Amino acid sequence: MGPILLATDLSSRCDRALDRAILLARQFDVPLLVAHVLSPPHSLSLGTPVPVDLDRLVEQAEARMLRDLETLADGVRVALRVYTGEPAARLRQVADEEKCAFIVTGVARDETLGRMLLGTTVERLVREASQPVLVVKRRARAPYRDAVIATDFSPGSRWALRAALALVPSEALTLFHAFELPRGPLRDAAPGSEAAKGFQRMAEENAVDFVNATPELHGKPQPRVQVAAGRPERVVVEYVRQAQASLLVAGTQGAGGLAGALLGSVAEALLDRAPCDVMVVRQPRQA
Repeated sequence: MGPILLATDLSSRCDRALDRAILLARQFDVPLLVAHVLSPPHSLSLGTPVPVDLDRLVEQAEARMLRDLETLADGVRVALRVYTGEPAARLRQVADEEKCAFIVTGVARDETLGRMLLGTTVERLVREASQPVLVVKRRARAPYRDAVIATDFSPGSRWALRAALALVPSEALTLFHAFELPRGPLRDAAPGSEAAKGFQRMAEENAVDFVNATPELHGKPQPRVQVAAGRPERVVVEYVRQAQASLLVAGTQGAGGLAGALLGSVAEALLDRAPCDVMVVRQPRQA
């Protein structure tokens, strides 16, 4: 496994992400690369660069990173890097060049609204990074004990399953598929109606086929399969909350899928509403 990349803006929003990144690096005995990107300031009126002492800014950033890591990263091989440029693009470049296994980052909290805020850099990383992006919301006290994988049985979902298997044993995984009844009279069918039961059985059969067609699961304990009718962004979050899952994993297809041009309504809702950490896995373009 390659290094863990922690993408940090040095604010308190990344404290929990730092804890999780250190824990992952220790768990897998891999280096931790802590990266901060300085955006060159520009004149608001003319769009021209403002003279700044970048060397001084880099030194200040490195000093702050060292303070955060001094007592937390005992026994972990840590490299500190400060870059300049557009944050998301630079972080993607670093992750590719260093062959990182995961990108770990945090979210901000709007205390007034009581909700998490992703931020532009995180949204772009989720849309564009080749590596799985782990968005940390909770305090990291132990390795992930379980994970829920939101699946539509697509190739992108299989990549999400593979990434989840790197963090959680197969018997602690739950494949969760949400299906919507087709428009028309069936949409209003009662949950226990024969029509609804038929779609439920079909979804369960598709789930079994998906598991059987996943080589990484052959010879291993099988994950649980849960199927429910309803809008994915609603029923997935409800299940994660009821199960008190520690991690939600979602797959995307290329630049589209769940994380489309504007993240896509489903992925955006999962990232925004899920009470636990969320890992988004983008299907490789060549896959």
